[in-house]
Amino acid sequence: MITRDIPIRVRYYETDQMGIVHHSNYIRYYETVRTEMLREFGTTYREMEEHGVMLPVLDVQSHYLSPAYDDDLLTIRVTLREMPKARMRFDYEIYREGDQLINTGSVTLGFMNSRTRRACRVPDYFVKLLEPYFA
Repeated sequence: MITRDIPIRVRYYETDQMGIVHHSNYIRYYETVRTEMLREFGTTYREMEEHGVMLPVLDVQSHYLSPAYDDDLLTIRVTLREMPKARMRFDYEIYREGDQLINTGSVTLGFMNSRTRRACRVPDYFVKLLEPYFA
C-alpha cells in the first residue's frame, strides 16, 4: 500500500457564489494528486502514452462531508492499496487545516492499449516502478 499527503490551496476561481469549493473541483484535486503520485513512481501520463498505454477513468466516487472555502489549505491523502493488474484504484481523503475530514472518494482507472483502444494488463515497466512500494 502506498499513501501520500499532498497539500493544495483552494483558489478563488474554484469556488461558487457562496464562496464554497464547487463539487466538480474535488475530481480535479483527485487528478492533481494522482498525477503527482505517478510522477513520484517515476512516470507521467505522457510517458505512459508514449509507451502505448492510456488510463481512462472507469469509475469516480466522491462523498462530501463538509465544505471547503477559498484560500483553505487542504491536504489530499491519496492511497494505492494494491498492485494494479488491468485496473488501478486510488482512494482519497481530503482534510482541511486542523485535520477535519471534508471529503472521501475513489477513482478507478483502466489500462488501455492506445493503438487498439482495448483493455490491457498493466505494463511490465510500470509494475517494476511500483514493486519497491509493494515489497
